[in-house]
Amino acid sequence: MKKSNKGFTLLELMIAVAILAIIIVPLLRGFVSSHRVNAKSRHLMRATTLAQNEMEIFEKEKLEDLLVMEETDAAGNKVPRYVVDDTEFETDVDGDKHPVYKFTRSGVINDDSDMNMFDVVVTLEPSASSTGIYEQQNTKDILFMNTVSGMDSATYIQRVRNDINTNGDDEEVYKIYAIRQYPESITGMKWTEDDFAMELERTITLKIEQEDQVGVMTTVAKIRYDYKLDPTQAYKVLPSEYWDYTTKDKIFFNNAQTLDEEGNPIELKSVYLFYAPRYNTINDDKIIIENKDKLPVNVYIIRQNVLDATNKILGVYEDKTLGPQNTVPTQYQAHIEINEGFDADGKTYGRYFTNLNLDLPGVAGAGMPVKLDLYDCDNPGRVFTKDEILEYTGLRALDSTEKKDRIYTMETAVYEHGADPLTSDPLVRLTGTKIE
Repeated sequence: MKKSNKGFTLLELMIAVAILAIIIVPLLRGFVSSHRVNAKSRHLMRATTLAQNEMEIFEKEKLEDLLVMEETDAAGNKVPRYVVDDTEFETDVDGDKHPVYKFTRSGVINDDSDMNMFDVVVTLEPSASSTGIYEQQNTKDILFMNTVSGMDSATYIQRVRNDINTNGDDEEVYKIYAIRQYPESITGMKWTEDDFAMELERTITLKIEQEDQVGVMTTVAKIRYDYKLDPTQAYKVLPSEYWDYTTKDKIFFNNAQTLDEEGNPIELKSVYLFYAPRYNTINDDKIIIENKDKLPVNVYIIRQNVLDATNKILGVYEDKTLGPQNTVPTQYQAHIEINEGFDADGKTYGRYFTNLNLDLPGVAGAGMPVKLDLYDCDNPGRVFTKDEILEYTGLRALDSTEKKDRIYTMETAVYEHGADPLTSDPLVRLTGTKIE
């Protein structure tokens, strides 16, 4: 059998190329379109992931923390995470204004493999019903601070001994009252428990610090009560061993024992001190806050009033000449001393809040204005005015009857970097609810 070595003719080759071109060109267009679709899908997926991550942060964090939240930039500096705009308000049927918060992050890169940047805008608007009336549970006339909870918060509530809770363990110093309660042989007078309480100067010290525990740096919060017999009072004739009493430091937060779901220590964000005041005409309450390790925490100093059976305010071991009252005694004056360090912006690392009278314009306060002292642990000789203390520490007044929004409608929108949110449509828009 004879083999044929005859090849394709030029015409046949041209026809074959034409047929291939007709088939391949649409396929190439399909590949290009598919690549574009996939790239757009990946871009949209990254934007969606970014929006979901932001929503999780807002659902978890307190509003007060979000307002001051920081992150580290490329140069290693601490910078604000969000630019916050709270100049817009919603007005309810009672005429009360409720701020709308807009948190903006610009130039966010969600994936190291994708250098495309996004802008994120999270809007928190106080929740309203379809009738425009704010939901009943959205505001509370009274903020019960002793209901505060959270694994990233340290809360100390002084147990109160009073006319109602006669078996309560108020302060350790009263454990030795039985030893001191019969000084007739020294003074010739009967010494009552109320006399004992009024003769003591009390200092409450709150320490927020880091400790090396078995090679691991842990954050702890401690409380200590110190008592000194007032040298101006009659019972100074007691033996000198009765003049002073100091409790041991009581640790009420230790993040080596407070772990997240992955087993990592939880960062301490807020410390709440609820103390029982002494309403008497002799001694003030002095409260010292020590944050010498410069930890970024919110510190709340809360005077907790105790009511008797007739709903009268009962100061712990109150001067009996005052008697039960409906309000905090006008002569009551507390003393707050803050020992802190200062950051690069000239502010203390901690932020401070109290329901004591700060004597601020437009803010009602009970009792006399609190005494304030601030000490720079890096510059002990530095002197501060009251206005400087308020500015540097962020010390704010808490009103126990202040209305505060609790429920927010949350919208998270992700835009192309540089897009104008007023005129551009977002890549992703997610909605949800934030409950304070």
